[in-house]
Amino acid sequence: MRKSEWSDEQLEELLGQMPKIKDERPPREIYQNIAVKIKRRKQKTWIMPAAAAAAAILLFIILAPNLLNWQNSEEKSMEIATDRSSTNSKLMMEEAADLPADNQSRKADHSVQSHTESKSETNIESEIKTIAIEDNATAVYEEDIGGKVVLTYAVPDKNAQNLVPISVLVSKENNKSNFDLFKENMGKLTEEEWGLSDYYPLNAELSFDEESRVLTVDVPADHSYSMSTTTESFFKQVLTRTMTTLDIKEINLMTKGNPGIEFSHFGLLKNIIPEKDPGNHAYYFYYPNGTKTKPLIVPFGEKQNSIKEAFTAMKKNREEANLLASIPAEINFETEVDPADKKLTIRFIKGSKITNDETTLNTIEAILLTAKEFEYQTVKLENANIGNIGRFELDNEIKVPVAANKRILP
Repeated sequence: MRKSEWSDEQLEELLGQMPKIKDERPPREIYQNIAVKIKRRKQKTWIMPAAAAAAAILLFIILAPNLLNWQNSEEKSMEIATDRSSTNSKLMMEEAADLPADNQSRKADHSVQSHTESKSETNIESEIKTIAIEDNATAVYEEDIGGKVVLTYAVPDKNAQNLVPISVLVSKENNKSNFDLFKENMGKLTEEEWGLSDYYPLNAELSFDEESRVLTVDVPADHSYSMSTTTESFFKQVLTRTMTTLDIKEINLMTKGNPGIEFSHFGLLKNIIPEKDPGNHAYYFYYPNGTKTKPLIVPFGEKQNSIKEAFTAMKKNREEANLLASIPAEINFETEVDPADKKLTIRFIKGSKITNDETTLNTIEAILLTAKEFEYQTVKLENANIGNIGRFELDNEIKVPVAANKRILP
């Protein structure tokens, strides 16, 4: 920095030439002004911390009750909701008491509708599926009869390989026996629509003695029941099955009023006496015309020594008769028999594929029909791991069907 060129004497002379500054105020006034300024500065310094403290205290006062009651808030909310619900219920009941019957009915209907709509889609779909599967049951069950009469006809298939039992429900009529109804409804069967041979009505005069339980079958001279070994065999089997369903003790055979029918294979037959043990057959699936929709469940002619052997046989196709296995390979079970109570218990083995579908339903029906052949009345299914299969509730014993292959007459 450059050193100043002014000397001390010159500076003193210069300052002396400046105007004089003099405060005319008294010393007390000057002191009071200075004291006020100092006090204001102290007040500003105190106000900010005090305000912050006051705000904190106020916030604590506001939040303290909530903090103390936080743990009980949920219970209080539930109590409040319950009180409100109770109050609303009382109000609704009071309103209902004052409403006319018509309005009360509407409210009840609305309540039922709301409850129904609250079901989940999954449950509704499951119910629809179960109803659809139930409708695919093939046999006639006790609960289906409803005061009607069950008539079962043995009908040959189109290839003359199997006799298919077809069951229909008809109304009871006064002064008419089951045999009368059987005879009258033969001509109403639509066998060809069901994929079977047009076999009924029989080309014969039928008469039945109720007291002796004897059926007389009188064929014309030009009858066709002895054209081949197959036709002869089927004719005899049809009559035998008819005897079983109508509790017929004996059949007298006649040709144009003369005793006996001449068969090329059997020779002259004058009567047919039913077998002592006509049952013990295993049931299989038969699909008419090869269309695998709803099967006809058909007994095969070969008799089985025991129900266990029958179930084993039902796992294999019978190609010679165009019948398919009714128990799939993925379903395995053990059996327990109770001859005294005529009850059969089936315990599914772990790993068996048991589902609530149409195929499994038909398998259960085949098992039930086979159990009926061995004179069991009920079947209990265990270890299935599902509640029901179609119409069958697995928690309960299942009654065997009344008859196989239900069809509707036109």
